[in-house]
Parts: sequence; structure tokens; C-alpha cells
Amino acid sequence: MSSHGFVDLRLNQQDQGEESFWPSFTDIMMVIVMIFLLAMVILLTRNMELVHQLQSSLKAEKQASLQAQSTSHQNSTLNQRLQALEKETDMMRLKLMDLSDEHEHTLSQLAASQSSYTSLRDTYTQLQQKQIQSMQNKLALQTQVQNLDDSLMQANTAYLALQHQYQVNQHDLLHLQTTHQNSIQTLNNLEQAYTGLEKKYQRLIRPARSSKGRYVVQVRYQKTKGHLSIDMKTPNDIRFTSVSAITMHKRLANIQKKHAKNLYVKIIFPEESGLSYTEAWKMTESLLRMYDYYYQEKP
Repeated sequence: MSSHGFVDLRLNQQDQGEESFWPSFTDIMMVIVMIFLLAMVILLTRNMELVHQLQSSLKAEKQASLQAQSTSHQNSTLNQRLQALEKETDMMRLKLMDLSDEHEHTLSQLAASQSSYTSLRDTYTQLQQKQIQSMQNKLALQTQVQNLDDSLMQANTAYLALQHQYQVNQHDLLHLQTTHQNSIQTLNNLEQAYTGLEKKYQRLIRPARSSKGRYVVQVRYQKTKGHLSIDMKTPNDIRFTSVSAITMHKRLANIQKKHAKNLYVKIIFPEESGLSYTEAWKMTESLLRMYDYYYQEKP
């Protein structure tokens, strides 16, 4: 400043003041920042230690909880085992009491058995005496058995003779049965042959197939370039109409319902129909057997 109280605004003086102020300010700020960073590092270190201590405390608490649960489970298991052992002890006491009763019962049975043994020994002595008498009776019985064996041998001989005669009779019976079955088979064959001859005879004397007085439906087959074409004409139609095989069968089936005993199917094969004799025969036979009156009537 000047002596008159005004600020000196000259450029040179201003530059000198700034050069002495800013380095000092920068040093102060660096010291403050370093102090702040050191404080932050110390706080972070302390926080990390506290986190580790907290984690360790949680792990220890969890392990203590698990140990407490395991100890509680072991205590419950030991209590169950103790109750089971107490039950087994009670059962053993009951069994011991039952065994004591059985022991007394066994002793009483033993005494009864000893008395029974004495009586049985006396009985055995009596039986020995009776056995001597039975030996004498046995000799007499053996003589009787020998006589019975001789009689049995004679009866067996007679039985074998009868059995042989039975087998002979059985063989004769089988021969007669075979002859009877052959006769029945021959009779059946003759009956079948007679039935076939009768059918043939009925067909021979049957009137010939005729369209007179019948409802005549004409069907014409022709093959052109390998393709089979079918034309159909009824008495109500003026000319032939080209139809498919399905349509032809449907129309013939409907006509057959109306004129079952009066339908005459006339099949036509032009001279250059393109069909072989076998094909024409199969078509004719199939169509007539399905719809024509002559093939529907039984001879």
C-alpha cells in the first residue's frame, strides 16, 4: 500500500506477492491431503480389523450353535437309549419271573416223569412176559400166513389169465371202433359226394340265364392307353354314361336293392377293348356274382 491508504496496483508488485503466496498454500494443502489420506488408511485398516473380528465372532457363534444342537441331539438320543434299556430291563425281569415259574413247573413234571418211568418199567416187565407168549402165537400165525400166500399165488395166476383175456378183448374192441370210424368217414364222404352231385344236377336242370322280363343294366369295359374306362347304361338312360368303378358299384348296389331278383347285368367288351381274356373273365365273374339275379339265386 501507499502512504495515502490506497492499494498499489502496479503489475510488478502484484507478481511478486503471488509468487510468495501460492507455494506456501500448496505445501499446506499437500500436508492437509497427506494427513487426510493417512487418517483414511488408518480408518480403513481399523475397519478391516473390525470386520475380521466380527466374522470370527459370527463363525464362533455359529460353531457354538451347531455344537449346542449336536449336544442337544446327543442328549435326546441318550435319553431314548436309556428309556429303551429301562424297558429291556423290565422285560428281562418279567422273563426271569417266567423262567422261575417254568423251572418250578419243570421240577413238578420231572417228579411226575419219574413216577411214570417206574410204572412204565413195571409195564415193560409184564410185556416181556407177554412177548414170550406172543412168540408162540407168532409161529402159529406164520403157518397161517404161508397158507394164505399159497392161496394168493393161485389167485394171482387166475388174475393174470383174466387180464390177458381182457387185453385180447380190448384189442378186438379197438379194431371194431376203428372199423366203425372208417365206416362213418366213408359214409360222410359219400354224403358229401351226393350233395355235390345233387347241386350239379340242380344246376343242370336249372333254366338258362335270360334277360327276358329282367331289368337290364349294361356295363361296358374298355382300356385306352393303359387306362380302364367304364361306361354304364340303365333302361332309363338314353346313352352310355362314363363312370368310375366306385360310382358303378354304388349304382349297381342301389339298383340291386330295388330289383334284387330281377337285375340282369349285361357286360360288354368291344372288339378292340384292350383287355386280355383273363382280365375280361375276372371282371365278368366278379360283377355277375355280386349283382346278377342268376348268381344270387340258390340252386
